[in-house]
Amino acid sequence: MARAKVLLAQGNIGAARIVLERAVEMGSAEASFALAETYDPRILSSWGTYGTRGDTSKARELYAKALAGGIQQAKDRFDALRQ
Repeated sequence: MARAKVLLAQGNIGAARIVLERAVEMGSAEASFALAETYDPRILSSWGTYGTRGDTSKARELYAKALAGGIQQAKDRFDALRQ
Protein backbone atom coordinates (compact mmCIF):
# COMPACT_ATOMS: atom_id res chain seq x y z
CA MET A 1 0.00 0.00 0.00
CA ALA A 2 2.85 2.38 0.77
CA ARG A 3 4.26 2.00 -2.74
CA ALA A 4 0.82 2.55 -4.28
CA LYS A 5 0.37 5.75 -2.24
CA VAL A 6 3.69 7.08 -3.50
CA LEU A 7 2.77 6.27 -7.10
CA LEU A 8 -0.63 7.94 -6.71
CA ALA A 9 1.00 11.03 -5.20
CA GLN A 10 3.25 11.16 -8.27
CA GLY A 11 0.21 10.89 -10.53
CA ASN A 12 1.29 7.50 -11.88
CA ILE A 13 -2.17 5.94 -11.90
CA GLY A 14 -1.25 3.06 -14.21
CA ALA A 15 1.62 1.83 -12.05
CA ALA A 16 -0.44 2.33 -8.89
CA ARG A 17 -3.19 0.16 -10.36
CA ILE A 18 -0.72 -2.68 -10.91
CA VAL A 19 0.52 -2.50 -7.31
CA LEU A 20 -3.01 -2.22 -5.93
CA GLU A 21 -4.29 -5.14 -8.02
CA ARG A 22 -1.68 -7.35 -6.38
CA ALA A 23 -2.77 -6.19 -2.92
CA VAL A 24 -6.42 -6.82 -3.82
CA GLU A 25 -5.50 -10.37 -4.88
CA MET A 26 -4.02 -10.81 -1.42
CA GLY A 27 -7.34 -9.82 0.13
CA SER A 28 -6.78 -6.20 1.14
CA ALA A 29 -10.04 -4.26 1.50
CA GLU A 30 -8.04 -1.03 1.76
CA ALA A 31 -6.43 -1.82 -1.60
CA SER A 32 -9.87 -2.52 -3.11
CA PHE A 33 -11.00 0.93 -2.02
CA ALA A 34 -7.85 2.63 -3.31
CA LEU A 35 -8.04 0.75 -6.61
CA ALA A 36 -11.71 1.68 -6.97
CA GLU A 37 -10.71 5.33 -6.63
CA THR A 38 -8.36 4.96 -9.60
CA TYR A 39 -11.35 3.90 -11.73
CA ASP A 40 -13.90 6.32 -10.26
CA PRO A 41 -14.44 9.15 -12.78
CA ARG A 42 -15.38 11.56 -9.98
CA ILE A 43 -12.19 10.88 -8.05
CA LEU A 44 -10.01 11.04 -11.14
CA SER A 45 -11.55 14.40 -11.96
CA SER A 46 -10.93 15.69 -8.43
CA TRP A 47 -7.30 14.58 -8.73
CA GLY A 48 -6.99 16.52 -11.98
CA THR A 49 -5.70 13.52 -13.90
CA TYR A 50 -5.45 13.55 -17.67
CA GLY A 51 -5.16 10.59 -19.98
CA THR A 52 -6.46 8.10 -17.41
CA ARG A 53 -9.83 6.64 -18.16
CA GLY A 54 -12.36 5.91 -15.49
CA ASP A 55 -14.53 2.83 -15.48
CA THR A 56 -17.69 3.24 -13.44
CA SER A 57 -18.62 -0.44 -13.41
CA LYS A 58 -15.11 -1.47 -12.33
CA ALA A 59 -15.13 1.22 -9.62
CA ARG A 60 -18.50 0.03 -8.32
CA GLU A 61 -17.31 -3.60 -8.26
CA LEU A 62 -14.23 -2.63 -6.26
CA TYR A 63 -16.15 -0.34 -3.90
CA ALA A 64 -18.54 -3.23 -3.20
CA LYS A 65 -15.56 -5.48 -2.43
CA ALA A 66 -14.10 -2.82 -0.12
CA LEU A 67 -17.44 -2.41 1.65
CA ALA A 68 -17.65 -6.17 2.15
CA GLY A 69 -14.19 -5.94 3.70
CA GLY A 70 -15.34 -3.33 6.21
CA ILE A 71 -14.48 -0.04 4.51
CA GLN A 72 -17.64 1.95 5.30
CA GLN A 73 -16.67 4.96 3.17
CA ALA A 74 -17.01 2.71 0.13
CA LYS A 75 -20.80 2.73 0.48
CA ASP A 76 -21.03 6.47 -0.12
CA ARG A 77 -18.74 6.23 -3.13
CA PHE A 78 -20.68 3.24 -4.48
CA ASP A 79 -23.97 5.10 -4.12
CA ALA A 80 -22.56 8.28 -5.70
CA LEU A 81 -21.75 6.35 -8.88
CA ARG A 82 -25.43 5.53 -9.34
CA GLN A 83 -26.30 9.19 -9.75
